[in-house]
Amino acid sequence: MSLREMLRIPSNKDFGSFAVDRLKKNYDARGLDDLISDLMFLVDNGFYSKLLDVYANWDEPVPLSHPESAEIASKSKLLILAHENLKHSPVKLFSDLIDFFSFTYLYPFLEWVYSMYLERQLTAADVRKLLSGDIGERIVLCLEDFDKIERTPEITPEFFQKLKKLKWRDRKTEKLYTKIRKIIVFYAFKEYGSNETSFNVRQIELVLFLAGCSAVNEGEEKIDENDVIRAYRTLFKIIKTDLSKLID
Repeated sequence: MSLREMLRIPSNKDFGSFAVDRLKKNYDARGLDDLISDLMFLVDNGFYSKLLDVYANWDEPVPLSHPESAEIASKSKLLILAHENLKHSPVKLFSDLIDFFSFTYLYPFLEWVYSMYLERQLTAADVRKLLSGDIGERIVLCLEDFDKIERTPEITPEFFQKLKKLKWRDRKTEKLYTKIRKIIVFYAFKEYGSNETSFNVRQIELVLFLAGCSAVNEGEEKIDENDVIRAYRTLFKIIKTDLSKLID
C-alpha cells in the first residue's frame, strides 16, 4: 500500500468492500456472491437513489383519515389474515420475532416501488389496485420467484400461525441479517440522515418478515442463513421489478 493510499480517507464503498470480504470469510450461505452482485446492480444503476427519493417525498395516498381507508384495506386477504393472526404489541421486546409490525411494511414498500416505476405519486385508486391484486401473496409464498408463477398459491391462517412461532436458528444467523443490512447502508446511501435512517428501519423489518416467509415455505421452524439470503434477494428483486406490469 502506498503512502498516498494510507493517507486517503476511506469512503463508504471502502467500508462496504471490507465488510463484504469479512462476510465471505465467516459465512458459507448459498448465493452470497449473487446477493452482493444484485445489490451492486441496484446501486450502480441508481435504483436505490430513486427509491429513497420517492420515500423522502412521499405523500400518503390513503391516510387513516381517508374515507375509504378501511374499505381499501379490506380488499387484501393477506392483510386481513396477517392482522388476525400475528401478534400486535407496541413493545418489540415482548412480541414474537415475526409480528404484525414486521408485516406492516410489505405494502408500503410495494407502494414506493410502484410509485418509482410510475414516476408519480400514487392515488387511492392505485392503492386499491395494489391491494386487490395478488402481488402480496406472490411475494410471501414464492419470494424471489414472484414474477414467474402462473397461478398464485392460496394463503391460509396456518401460514401466519407458523410465522408466529419462528425463532433464529442461532446467533450467527441473526448476525448475518444485521451485517448485510450494514453493507447496504455503506453502498446504497451517500449520506445517512433521517430519511435514510427511517427508510432502512422499514426495509430491515420487511427483510425479517420475508426471511420468516422463507422458513415457513421450506417447512422450517427456525430462520437459517439461507432464509436470510433469500429474503434479501427477494427485496432486491422487488426493487428492480417494474411492479406496474404485475399490478395494472
